[in-house]
Amino acid sequence: MKEKIKCKTCTNLHCFIRENLSPKWVDFVDSSKQQVWYKKGEYIIRQGLPVEGIFFIQLGKVKVVVNSGQDREQIVRLAADGHILGHRGLGNDVYPISAIALDDSLVCFIKNDVLNKLFQENPKLVIALMQFYSHELRKMEIRVMAIAQMIMRERIADALLLFCESFGLNNDKELNVSFSREDIASMAATASEQTIRQLTEFEKEGLIAKRGRKIALLNLDGLNKIIYKYLPYSVKELYLLFIIVPPLQYFL
Repeated sequence: MKEKIKCKTCTNLHCFIRENLSPKWVDFVDSSKQQVWYKKGEYIIRQGLPVEGIFFIQLGKVKVVVNSGQDREQIVRLAADGHILGHRGLGNDVYPISAIALDDSLVCFIKNDVLNKLFQENPKLVIALMQFYSHELRKMEIRVMAIAQMIMRERIADALLLFCESFGLNNDKELNVSFSREDIASMAATASEQTIRQLTEFEKEGLIAKRGRKIALLNLDGLNKIIYKYLPYSVKELYLLFIIVPPLQYFL
């Protein structure tokens, strides 16, 4: 089993807890938290299970999904180092989403009773969480408006750019995590067969290269142009802020 990481020695520069708590309260969290390594493909959260707390990704890559019926999972969010998971369940009986590791991931878990104490004693943390909710909701609203206007080609280009924004590219311009074609289709709200055909078209246009389970994004400007021109002028500036330009680490 991999060694657990203490808050004081953690190299994650985007930790929500460390940025919004004093050293005294960080030590309190460190002594109270649970820390678990999840293997690629493992569930971190299962939709419908009782809410017992929230999760913080210390290291790793995660997809957040909603079961839309008939065992179909819709990707609603991508998360990486420093991001929060399960926060939408706070105040509810069950988690409304599932979270699945896309790569081996180290996740910290903080129980409800610890969270309540933190919220009561640390207004800065409460304000930061409220701002996080606000940014996340606004970003989701912007993407919903954009997706409603896009045809399949734009939706798939948008999905590829979101994967890139969330996890970056390696030196060969490949997405830093392997995705199935079903994952891309889920993010783009389209069928797998249509996604495969459109990826082939993008490859013919020199926008991407398919390398087994890896996809290289060869022309980011070209992909950005596909989605940018379909947005109403009133939301272009916000879309650039949250979608094309990498945002603050929390707000994904």
